[in-house]
Amino acid sequence: MFITGSTNRPTTIPQLKGTLWHCEKCGSFVSIHSARIVQELRCPLCLSDLEFCAAFDSGLGQPFGDA
Repeated sequence: MFITGSTNRPTTIPQLKGTLWHCEKCGSFVSIHSARIVQELRCPLCLSDLEFCAAFDSGLGQPFGDA
C-alpha cells in the first residue's frame, strides 16, 4: 500500500507516565497513561474518589522499536 500526503509529526514523543488506581466503593481498577502526573481521580463508574496504588513508566507513546 502506498500513502501520499504530509508527514507532520511531532519531533519528540512525550514520555507517558502510568498510574494505577483502585476504587474502594465498587472495586474497579483504573490505569491512566498521561504526559502529566495525575494527582486526583474519580471512578468512571461510581464517581467516588480513587485510591492511588502505584506509578510506572509507560511503554505507550514510544516508537515500536523502543517499547
